[in-house]
Amino acid sequence: MENLGDDAMDVRLGGIYALQRIMQDSSRDHPAIANVLATYIRTHAAKRLKKGDDVPADVHAALTTLAYRDTSRDDYFIPDLRNTHLPGIELQRSHRIADLSGADLSRADLTGAVLIGAKLSGTDLRGTDLTGAYLSHADLPRAFLTRANLSHVYLTSANLSHAYMSEANLTGTSLVAADLPDAYMTDANLTDANLSGADLSGADLSGADLTGADLTGADLTGADLTGAKLTGAKLTDAKLTGTVGVAP
Repeated sequence: MENLGDDAMDVRLGGIYALQRIMQDSSRDHPAIANVLATYIRTHAAKRLKKGDDVPADVHAALTTLAYRDTSRDDYFIPDLRNTHLPGIELQRSHRIADLSGADLSRADLTGAVLIGAKLSGTDLRGTDLTGAYLSHADLPRAFLTRANLSHVYLTSANLSHAYMSEANLTGTSLVAADLPDAYMTDANLTDANLSGADLSGADLSGADLTGADLTGADLTGADLTGAKLTGAKLTDAKLTGTVGVAP
């Protein structure tokens, strides 16, 4: 713990890795250590980075430890990473999946983050900036994405079932083959978004801006498109059975 407050980066890293080992060995200490690491990230990633700067190694190490922890030991712990600045952060491993399910990442800066395949079920991403992030195959059911900036994000084959995406900005976002059944996307900006082959059955797209969006082969069965803007949208081979607000 004393190492975390040291001026030297290598000493702080040593403290983080020591806590990681204790967390792995002691289920009793797991929640407390996880909470310490989350607090450390909030404290050390509170300021916006200068252009071109990377997330500090100690912050990255602490976040990686949290993302790959044994969540079955969490007990009372819920990751609180509100208002943190983590642009370009990478949480991708071939043999393990990053798990930030239920975490509070509201208003965080995750621009360009690599979160491929990450578990983000029920995660609070309200107002979060995810511009240009990589979330292909990510698991986001019931995630809160209200007013989030998802412009040019890669969400190919992502699971967004029952996700809350009202007023989210998805300009130019790739949602090819994504699962969005019963998603709440009222007043969302989907200008030029690629939704080809996406499952939007039962989705609430009322008031959404789908100008120039590619909905080729998308499943819009039972979707609500009342008041949606569809100027220039491609609906070739889209399933429109029971769709409200658009002629079949």
